[in-house]
Amino acid sequence: MNPLLAPLSTLEHQVFTTKEAASRGLTPFDLVRLVKAGELEHLARGVYAFPGAEGERAEQRHLRLAAGVCRLYPDAVLTHHSAVLALGLPVWGANLSKAHLARNVPAERIAQHWVIRPRPPWLEQVKGSVGSCASVAATTVHHALESGSVAGIVAADFALHERRMTVPELEAMAAHVAGWPRSHHVTTMLAHIDGRSESPGESRLRVDLSMAGIDVVPQVTITDASGKFVARVDLLVRGTNVVIEFDGLVKYRDRGFEALVAEKAREDELRRLGFVVLRFVWSDLANPGRIVRRVREAMAASPHNVDLHPGSKVG
Repeated sequence: MNPLLAPLSTLEHQVFTTKEAASRGLTPFDLVRLVKAGELEHLARGVYAFPGAEGERAEQRHLRLAAGVCRLYPDAVLTHHSAVLALGLPVWGANLSKAHLARNVPAERIAQHWVIRPRPPWLEQVKGSVGSCASVAATTVHHALESGSVAGIVAADFALHERRMTVPELEAMAAHVAGWPRSHHVTTMLAHIDGRSESPGESRLRVDLSMAGIDVVPQVTITDASGKFVARVDLLVRGTNVVIEFDGLVKYRDRGFEALVAEKAREDELRRLGFVVLRFVWSDLANPGRIVRRVREAMAASPHNVDLHPGSKVG
């Protein structure tokens, strides 16, 4: 490593500004040379970083960009998907090419790698993994405004499930943006959030079905006639025997054959009790119409007004 780089490598997230490099004796020409040599990356205007890990995901790269912009503007508060990531919430459907932040500026400023918006007086801030962030409730509202209602629902469901915010807090933040451009995204988000969903995939599956008019209940505990626990299922179509599971495959990767056998036994028992089990994976979410069609077909073959066994409960 270039000896002039060693002090910079100790900075948080290994990102630094041109000004910080200059204070350690590195000229702009030095930085260009080091980027060409592969010893540094140029993340944005005035922001450099040590190379990310091999196979770095877009989310990780965005966090490094956000960290660099925060070093460039120490008064910045991260917002939108930048804050979603820095707060450890799931991001889906967002364009991660630009960092989003709020500052005390009179008007919006858009650069190649970031967007700066005026900081509203009601914006609360909290500490994130990268710099200061808008509060969880404000972040999810901004995220829905920018990236759409489903993106907002995925983040909000997770935050509610983890008790990182409450519905009243979210509603209070939503009231501040009523009438803003794209505020209908926030209204739709509020109509469909449900903190019982336990993963982004479950949230997306539930919303696709709900928006198609299919009434599903998350996290239903199923017991047999004796009250013995059988399963806790991701979704149950209300009033039917149709169980819907989202399979993120993580449990099979972590526990292998043991998890596969246990899941097969669980599913067999549900079918023995008369339930129809539909299983979807991430690739299925690319075609919500096909998901809705499969569920409707199962509903058409299901007895109506099915009662759960004694001891079974919703939520």
